[in-house]
Amino acid sequence: MAVTYTSKYHAPEDPGGIIGEILNMGAEFTGPARDALLGWTLRLGDTQDPAEAARAVLVKYGLEKGSDPEGACGELVRLLRETAGYSQARLETHMCRPESAHRNRRRGGRKARHSG
Repeated sequence: MAVTYTSKYHAPEDPGGIIGEILNMGAEFTGPARDALLGWTLRLGDTQDPAEAARAVLVKYGLEKGSDPEGACGELVRLLRETAGYSQARLETHMCRPESAHRNRRRGGRKARHSG
């Protein structure tokens, strides 16, 4: 089933025009900004890097620099800027690796404390 977006803001970096529509709303957008960011991220799918898409959205709407809009719209811009700073390489350096998780477990877990 094909998805058709009708927003004039629809673009590969802004599927469905979620960010564009919110920015157009301005102060009328009451949030929550985190939910909007999550919805945008989920629409990107697994083929687009969220950091690259966030950078493209910020440039597209002229928000890469300057002051933030007011209210929840401004919070969304701040979240996009934060997302833009996390490249795939940066995320990979912070991911838990199974071997490090194994080394960080508490020694003498539940069984060891209760045996006896």
